[in-house]
Amino acid sequence: MKKVVGFGACVYDTLITCDAYPIENTKYKSENVFVSGGGPVGNALVIMSKLGVNAEVIGAFANDYEGKYLIEDFKKHGVKTDNTVISDGARSYKSYIILAEKSKTRTCLLDKGTLSPTAEQKFFNAIDGADVLHLDGNYLETAIVLAKYAKERGVLVSLDAGGIYDGIEKLLPYIDILIPSAEFACGFTGKPDITSAIESLQEKYSPKVLVVTDGENGGYYVQNSKVMHYDGEKVKAVDTNGAGDTFHGAFLVAFCEGKSVKDCCTFASKVAAYKCTKHGVRTFDLNRQTIDKI
Repeated sequence: MKKVVGFGACVYDTLITCDAYPIENTKYKSENVFVSGGGPVGNALVIMSKLGVNAEVIGAFANDYEGKYLIEDFKKHGVKTDNTVISDGARSYKSYIILAEKSKTRTCLLDKGTLSPTAEQKFFNAIDGADVLHLDGNYLETAIVLAKYAKERGVLVSLDAGGIYDGIEKLLPYIDILIPSAEFACGFTGKPDITSAIESLQEKYSPKVLVVTDGENGGYYVQNSKVMHYDGEKVKAVDTNGAGDTFHGAFLVAFCEGKSVKDCCTFASKVAAYKCTKHGVRTFDLNRQTIDKI
């Protein structure tokens, strides 16, 4: 069984569902409130675990209520936590997410906490036995150290480039599987369209795999030096929060199985679309039989 190790932001999410986004300085009724583990890498690892990949999280967790919840949540979903460290006195990364039903939008308020993980021997030990190291650009300096270590040992490095962080250009040379959002690709490169942005990223960083996601429009990938388009799946969405994280997890599942980049994109699009028909990222059942019917 292939193994993927993930390092990045693991977030304690509070998701608040309401009919429409509240007007400032008013009281508004919430339809539902629930909590969940979240974060780009964390969600991707849970998706991978559900779809049969040996998934493991590394990094630091605060020794507070939220940190303990996150560790137990990973265990519940089959993600290994043996090579994590507990940071006394730190505060967990938390988010408060407003999901507006009518507009199908999400609005996130972030409390990034006080965790500042450094590279631990435990993390290197976990990478030694992995096929892929998956990152999201958070805790950048440590991510760079881990990416360098992985590259030196022939472990592929994957990046969920969803946001433009200060210094992210220092990490990109170590990335083998680069999957940014269209917003990142165009914003980072300064190009006016996705195709030009892809060409710029490919020329400068030469990743083995380059895919750009574009929401319900599908996305683009590079094949034999040509930019190709893949379609998104059309579904009646109830919650798009975490769809990108889900895409990354599912893509790496298919990639670990040796599928072509095109087939990886198709499979990941199906899983991400299915997720959008469900509330949350981790609470719903997910298996191959369900995805094959889409």
